Amino acid sequence: MGRRLLAAVTLVACLGQSLAQTPAVNINSQLAITDLRVVEDPVRTNPRNGVRAAWTFKHLMTSMAGDKDPSEFVMQILRSWETDQVINGSVARARTAIRSKVIAPWLAASGGVKLDLDKAPFKLLAIVNRMDLRAHDENNVYTGGEGRFVFGVMKQDGTPLPPVEFAEFNPGGFVFILEYELVATNHVQLGDWALRWANLGRFPVGSAQYNAALEAVTRQFTDRNRAPHKPNGSAINQIRSNELALADIWELREFRMRNGWMAPHGVAQTPDIFAINGTPTLANLLNNNAATILNGTFVVPPNLQAASSVAGLFRLSDFPNVESRTFTALPIIGKFDIPWGAQGVQDNDVRQTFSLNTCSGCHRAETMINFLHVGFPIGHSLPRSLGKPARFSGFMTGETLTDPVVPSTTRSFNDLGRRKVDLENLIRSFSPAGGGIGPRVRHFPNFVH
Repeated sequence: MGRRLLAAVTLVACLGQSLAQTPAVNINSQLAITDLRVVEDPVRTNPRNGVRAAWTFKHLMTSMAGDKDPSEFVMQILRSWETDQVINGSVARARTAIRSKVIAPWLAASGGVKLDLDKAPFKLLAIVNRMDLRAHDENNVYTGGEGRFVFGVMKQDGTPLPPVEFAEFNPGGFVFILEYELVATNHVQLGDWALRWANLGRFPVGSAQYNAALEAVTRQFTDRNRAPHKPNGSAINQIRSNELALADIWELREFRMRNGWMAPHGVAQTPDIFAINGTPTLANLLNNNAATILNGTFVVPPNLQAASSVAGLFRLSDFPNVESRTFTALPIIGKFDIPWGAQGVQDNDVRQTFSLNTCSGCHRAETMINFLHVGFPIGHSLPRSLGKPARFSGFMTGETLTDPVVPSTTRSFNDLGRRKVDLENLIRSFSPAGGGIGPRVRHFPNFVH
């Protein structure tokens, strides 16, 4: 018997024993974990507990930095907001308030010389399983998906850094998301990840057994040298920021590893909204790629990826040549929400699918969220505690909305429900009831939400 076949048979036997009676996936313990007994675990979220503090910003960034000074590693990311960032001819304008709102207070609390990561103003909000982002076909596995840590950025007094607008809806205006690869290159490794997440369902969320089991899962993708083939040996895919705390246009940025440092990168699946929204260029892009957009295989060409993704609210003066634009402007309190679109787009379902797959469309026009998909709870008890679990958007938990361009069309969303079904199907494919050999259908999602 070949070595890979033997491994597959062994895995099926193990999974069969573990998953034969697997109950339905629990969103709160296996997909999007926000329970305060987890995100405020007194050992794992206290940076002064050293190597035991597995879920702290300090531990995660120190592991990611490899042989770099972790303080300087973090500072380089933060400093990128202080100057214009040009990527593919697109410009992410400097947002210099990063100095007064984040860097300077943190440095002052650290003694003024270098950032003390024990005092990092980052509050853990959620740990997220994104195995739905795995990629495989009948015979090959390319990745097991992602595991994510969502942090909210704080003021030095331990309360959320507020948005410059919409504070009544969103106490915090800045989140920082670490997005790690679940490394898998074959169905055996994919099944191992499925088993790890499935086994969390054996314990009450927040119990000592649960937290220990979750830590064992997260260390498999966050600790040093979990991806020896990648820079610094880190499994990090990218870091994404989402903020309305530094300036009055809501902006999302992406960072990827370059020469061992996290550096600004074009935002996946998202062109420059100021350059092409409402133009013939966008209409041609959508019409010429309609089939692949609808079947989920379209990838925005790297040369079109924007330096940042802005999600409004906009003023018409924000757009050059606005008189020639043909997007749909939706008035909101003196400004505009502007979904992706242009005159000449032949199929609104193509427009909507493309828009939803961009950062800006998913975080505003298509889902009508006020700011964040995962954010601080309203009525928190900080600085002592969050008081309540992080808040999810309606896009995550379930909502029905009118299409922003064709109001007679309604769209229903429930992304956590979609992920639940996806994980249940994945787990079942490794169980005796599902044949035991894992998924054998093509799965290559090209969205970023």
